[in-house]
Amino acid sequence: MATALAAVAAAAANGPAALAGVIKALASEATAGEPQGQALPENHIAIDGDAGGVSNPKGHDAMKIFGPYPHKKRWRILIRLGAEQQARSFDTEAEAKVEIRKLRIQAHKRAGLAVGKAIDAYAEQLRRNGVRERSIDTTCYRLRKLFEPVLLVPLATVMPAQARELFAKVEGSVDSRRNILNQARTFCRRAKENEWTDSILLADVKGEGKRHCGKQKLTVDESRKFLAACLDLAASANPKKQTGGVGAAMALVFGMRASEITSLRVRDLDAGGTIIRITHAKSQAGIRTLQVPEWFRPHLQRLAGGKEPTETLVGHDRTWLHRNVRAICRKAGITEAPPHGLRGTHADLALLAAATPLSVSKALGHESLDTTYRHYADEGITQRREHERAVEFLAPQKPREIEPAAPTDSTSRLPN
Repeated sequence: MATALAAVAAAAANGPAALAGVIKALASEATAGEPQGQALPENHIAIDGDAGGVSNPKGHDAMKIFGPYPHKKRWRILIRLGAEQQARSFDTEAEAKVEIRKLRIQAHKRAGLAVGKAIDAYAEQLRRNGVRERSIDTTCYRLRKLFEPVLLVPLATVMPAQARELFAKVEGSVDSRRNILNQARTFCRRAKENEWTDSILLADVKGEGKRHCGKQKLTVDESRKFLAACLDLAASANPKKQTGGVGAAMALVFGMRASEITSLRVRDLDAGGTIIRITHAKSQAGIRTLQVPEWFRPHLQRLAGGKEPTETLVGHDRTWLHRNVRAICRKAGITEAPPHGLRGTHADLALLAAATPLSVSKALGHESLDTTYRHYADEGITQRREHERAVEFLAPQKPREIEPAAPTDSTSRLPN
């Protein structure tokens, strides 16, 4: 700005003609960056220059914008995306230029956002929505596993057919592939909503194979052996063994998730150790309070002794708990079950002990009975209990004594 004023002052000293020349030059420089309209016949398209310095992304499927140019006392722009073409009309040239600028910025953002960057941006959205960090990490891991060959490729250039080929190459169990597909579909829908791409990838891909619902459970006898082994460790003088025994037993005694056990803090053992408050869970239904059996309270209180209220009760992560539970199963000489299998075993034992299905579902922190039966509890237990109650209801209050039948003529003639 100071340089321009100095030039005007110097030109004024040299006379009117010099001043007019400098003003004209400055005006020309100020409008040099503005896109210029092109008067074109209706059947001809010319590529316009970039609007505002935003470069149009290159590539066969990139958006191309042409114009503006006069058309029947209005101003028109043409938009081409692949084989499709659209015309938009405006009252003034200025309105058409504003629209061009918006479209070019939009196209630049979409084509410039690589798949890996899109996954990172999606993770931030999940974080803002309150999704747990561990769930976000799992989701991102699965998405990167699927899109690994194209992580550096602009998401807008990934076509549905290419996405189908990527998923076809994913290896793993039926459950693993289906989990990846479900989370990838959600990501692709959100990408379309965010205008990172024009296509909803994987929308037409169907999961194949039957899911394996539930984890390996323990029988009643195995559960007793497992708990006995846990309590032996909990009574040990070795702090590591003590922690391992109590942590593993909690999965069976309370039916808690592995993440709930490892994130439990000392302050969550409340009311003198009579209740456990679960404040961080997978869903809102998982926020609950559990009653601690009297015989198990000393083990929890011993584990919490000498720790600050904000410290975790077991002080380990989920991986430690998985290893620990399986090691105790081997020590007890029973079938190896993961912590989630002990959670399902807890549900079956509760039903066998005459707990109602709804109370079991709430104790596990489920939002519906369908989840409880599909992945954890054996619905057959409830059906057998209902059958037993029906038989008891039909049974006579005082059973009659049944007299032995009198021998018939044919039986009386049988040889001794």
